[in-house]
Amino acid sequence: MAEHRYWPSLDGVRGVAIAAVIAFHLGYLGGGFVGVDIFFVLSGFLITSLLLSEQAASGTIRLGAFWARRARRLLPALLLLVFALGVYALAGGPGVVPSQLRSPAVATLLYFANWQQVVAGHSYFAQYQAINPLMHTWSLAVEEQYYLVWPLLFVGLVYLGRRRSRRALVIGTALLATASALWMGVAAHVLGPNRAYLGTDTRMWELLVGGLGAMALQSAAPTRRPAWWSAATVLAVGGVALGIALGAGPPAWMWDGGLVAIAACALVVVVGSVRHPGGPVARLLALAPLRGLGRISYSLYLWHWPVIVLLTTADTGLSGAGLLSCRLATMTGAACVSSFVVEQPLRRADWSRWWRRALVPAGIVTVVGVVLVATVPPVEASAARVKLPPATRPARSAATITLPAGRVVTPADPLRAWIVGDSVMDDSAPGVTAALEATGDVRVVANSAFGGWGLSTDKTWATDLPRIVSQYHPDIVIGTWSWDDELAQQNPQAYLVELTAALRSILAPGNGVELVVLLQFPQVGPNPYVLDPLTQASAWTAQNARQVIWNDIASEAVRFFPGQALYLPTDQLFAPGDRYFTWNRTASGAWIRARKLDDTHMCPYGAAELGSLVVDDLTPVLGLQAMAPGWELGSWVHDPNFNDPPGACPDDQPPPRYAGVTVPGPPS
Repeated sequence: MAEHRYWPSLDGVRGVAIAAVIAFHLGYLGGGFVGVDIFFVLSGFLITSLLLSEQAASGTIRLGAFWARRARRLLPALLLLVFALGVYALAGGPGVVPSQLRSPAVATLLYFANWQQVVAGHSYFAQYQAINPLMHTWSLAVEEQYYLVWPLLFVGLVYLGRRRSRRALVIGTALLATASALWMGVAAHVLGPNRAYLGTDTRMWELLVGGLGAMALQSAAPTRRPAWWSAATVLAVGGVALGIALGAGPPAWMWDGGLVAIAACALVVVVGSVRHPGGPVARLLALAPLRGLGRISYSLYLWHWPVIVLLTTADTGLSGAGLLSCRLATMTGAACVSSFVVEQPLRRADWSRWWRRALVPAGIVTVVGVVLVATVPPVEASAARVKLPPATRPARSAATITLPAGRVVTPADPLRAWIVGDSVMDDSAPGVTAALEATGDVRVVANSAFGGWGLSTDKTWATDLPRIVSQYHPDIVIGTWSWDDELAQQNPQAYLVELTAALRSILAPGNGVELVVLLQFPQVGPNPYVLDPLTQASAWTAQNARQVIWNDIASEAVRFFPGQALYLPTDQLFAPGDRYFTWNRTASGAWIRARKLDDTHMCPYGAAELGSLVVDDLTPVLGLQAMAPGWELGSWVHDPNFNDPPGACPDDQPPPRYAGVTVPGPPS
């Protein structure tokens, strides 16, 4: 293989890979993500083939020329995509939260998207962010980082092994690939599948395996066993197909050697198609439709995910086959324009002229400028005076609390409150705190609420809860959370016992806690980031059913502590008339956003409503004073929680004739 050749079957491999990825993202092929692994193996094979050919022909590698070719091949189409998304966001297009697009867009342009997503994936709120239309560029980042580093390693390994043919190159590549593959397996179990899937260090082995295939092909003698290669490629195709069919999830075995086996099969298909182009697999892959798909696969990969994200039933009014046809036609059309109008002409252009070279930094500056302008954070949702609707259900176990003899509540010696729960409670805490402290009778001394908290996730709650009581000496404990929902649904009686034990540990004699208040978990809405309407409705119904069980158990648990524990319903605020509202009416009749874009967490007005409700229900129990006027408009409304993630609480209005959404089943 002294010079690089064109192999039609490899365009077919690209075609199969992109078809699998698109089917995966459309929800039709659970293991279709394996298409990215096929791309990695193929890219490693082709890039190493180019390096081997250049080194064999000239005895050296012109690194600058290599990187310039990669930039001409990849950068123009990527700049076009990011520019188009920036303009779309600037125009206020639906489906994009501009402030949440900035970080992914910058990371994409820097080919750092995979690591940006690793960091975002470690954040609890990643699951509540708007869908990232550039999410798929993580794989481009992995490949570009490979293109940057691999030629340097290649040159170094060739230099080390100059006197021993290419033994050092092969051995070094094999060792690096083995180390990367082993680390992927370890990382999947220690750091999580997200880290293993996105990391350059954990995915580099696939590109290196492709490189090993190129090295093996270069040193191989002309094939004398075409039938053997035909059989091997057929079996390898079966291996890849089996991996795709069984890979939905992905299952744990994928990280324990399954992905390595699939990549090995993909490599056999690639090498076998080149070794025996007359074989059945090579001829099938060389068919015109697959080759045509493969030739636009890069542009199609760039555009397919943004099209899927932005063309939804809510935005187009289409569903089923109509929506599918619209998406496929749009992504294919955009890919053809990108490929034939931008990508290919610029790749073939004469870049020796200075003015054409000057277009590169000018284009990058233009795109970055559009992105920065388009992604300025929006004005945050404002607050307003709260007027509570009448309660639909009374508080349970609402006996008046008798304070210890001699204890007189005054502004100088107020009741001490502790807030506990998950991220919804944490987002609500500024409003609840402001409302309680506006009475002058309560001071919040501790807020231990944080994302993901529950008795089932806090394995040391039996010591954590008494420790917080001992440290802060609260008189009142107020909380709600949702992370025990699955446990409550699986074994309601066991969870009732556990929740009762938690309350008993807080209310233990001598602790000083006079009252524990469990809030009905605020009704959540349908997840707006689930694209398929049927899947969204099903997931919301299941989530609501679990939450109802937790609420019922919480209301039952307080019965074991009469005069010491209280359950406060919240559905008069968050599920009035069995309907969920993202925006609520203010006292003046205007609409104001109460919930974040995720339809789960609180914006300032929702937090103020919950705080007002808590005070309203606790006033007859604790004899609280009236809240000071204007407390709803205090500095607490600017708490950073309300802008996490950025742009989560925009100052927007509901659509015309807004009437909320019917809650599936009984309100939670």
